[in-house]
Amino acid sequence: MTQTLGEFFEDSEIFVTGGSGVVGKALIEKLLRSTNVRRIYLLLRPRGQLNAEQRLAKLRDAKVFQVLRAQKPQELNKLVAIPGDVSLPQLGIDPTDLKQLDQVSIVFHCAATVRFDEPLRIALQLNVGGTLEALKFAEQLRHLRIFVHVSTFFSNPYLKRVEPKWYGSPMDWRLCLRLLHEIKDDNILDTLTRKLIVGFPNTYTFTKNLAESLINDYRTRLPVIVYRPSIVLFAVREPLPGFAPSLMGAMGLFSLVGAGLLKTVYIRRSVYLDITPQDMGIIGMIYYTKCGYDAYRKGTPKELLIYQTSSKTHIPYTFIQMATHMDIKNLWYSAAFLKNLSVPGCHYTENRFVYKFLFITKQLLPAILVDLLLRLFGRPPALLAIQRKLYHTLEVMKPFLFNNYDSPGVTDFKGMIKQIKGTEFDISYEYESAHDEERLTLACKNMIQSIRHDLLNEDPSTLARAQMLMRIKNAIYNALRLYLLYKLLRWLWFHFLG
Repeated sequence: MTQTLGEFFEDSEIFVTGGSGVVGKALIEKLLRSTNVRRIYLLLRPRGQLNAEQRLAKLRDAKVFQVLRAQKPQELNKLVAIPGDVSLPQLGIDPTDLKQLDQVSIVFHCAATVRFDEPLRIALQLNVGGTLEALKFAEQLRHLRIFVHVSTFFSNPYLKRVEPKWYGSPMDWRLCLRLLHEIKDDNILDTLTRKLIVGFPNTYTFTKNLAESLINDYRTRLPVIVYRPSIVLFAVREPLPGFAPSLMGAMGLFSLVGAGLLKTVYIRRSVYLDITPQDMGIIGMIYYTKCGYDAYRKGTPKELLIYQTSSKTHIPYTFIQMATHMDIKNLWYSAAFLKNLSVPGCHYTENRFVYKFLFITKQLLPAILVDLLLRLFGRPPALLAIQRKLYHTLEVMKPFLFNNYDSPGVTDFKGMIKQIKGTEFDISYEYESAHDEERLTLACKNMIQSIRHDLLNEDPSTLARAQMLMRIKNAIYNALRLYLLYKLLRWLWFHFLG
């Protein structure tokens, strides 16, 4: 009889790198809430004044665990901090800590730098070197059942159609790590970057591609799989409907639109932006973990096992259609932010001149004005720095804002739905209703409410006040537009018609 997912993870000891990141935390939350694992070890490096134990205590208080704390608070005691660092040999794990990991049977390697503009040295150290050290660590585990490497759907960005298979790498990962150690001058290494990453828009996709090549070289030595999620967005249902995990990446852009700081985006109107809702992606990842284990029980696979989640087959809306839908339904008003500079709303254009004009007039100049006012009142300026970072972020994202990637969708979709049906992992309804407009409205509304509550920490009792302020700002904004239109028409009349 086929094992259920719950039975597969029963009494398992699991090791996770990158457990403090968006994917890592969501994975841990789902495993603790829906399975009976024995223990989850988290590799945590000291940060600032916090050691690994203090970081774990802080992690337990994360918003993603709010449902778990209410329903099964004792499960959080299964988390154990392991001091270390993926950039160090043997993950920087002390030999005494290594002994308590003897019973680990599943490794999730989620650690990575996800910054698109990361210097090549750092990206190689973390995304390739860190993966190598994680594999070396896994080789020491006597009871290892499966090693899961979290990659990205965009690890081969030069392709128009992305299948769940390994495509090879333009360079040998060993050579790249050797260059990392032999070239000490960062300037020289950065100069080489443009030549090394031909066909790749940034160091992130390049190093993720190399890491997949590294995993492929280990597939006969260890039971390994690669999991490729597309852009991880808010959760549709779990741990709460619309849960927004972080202000980083796409969620940060949504938050800035709601705060009235992002007023224009340079994007092709036909772009879909392949997305993976957080909970749907995590359940897929858990399912593929068992798939990989089952495959290796039959013998070493002839090719590297790669699984991916892609919205290509079940979400029919372009990004602009979704964004416009949010504006038409006035969803920004339904969960108005108190931390709001101006009226929410964003203009999407594929005209470069229009984009730059709107960026200067609607974002840059207002930021300069507000920063000047802040200085006059003795407060430090803030908005101009945000606008600089925002502009740079959208520039490095440009390859993904102007290209559509085809795919067969979610790997082994039918098999997954069949196995999770009627269990705590059942998300079949979420897939079946993904194309429904009412479902889209509800999902976006829940997301905005989660941004307000979970990311901006705004109390629900302040919503009425925030909505009133938004109405006032909207009235002022419309009055100002009418006044400017009046001045323009008056000028045209006196100069050309009068």
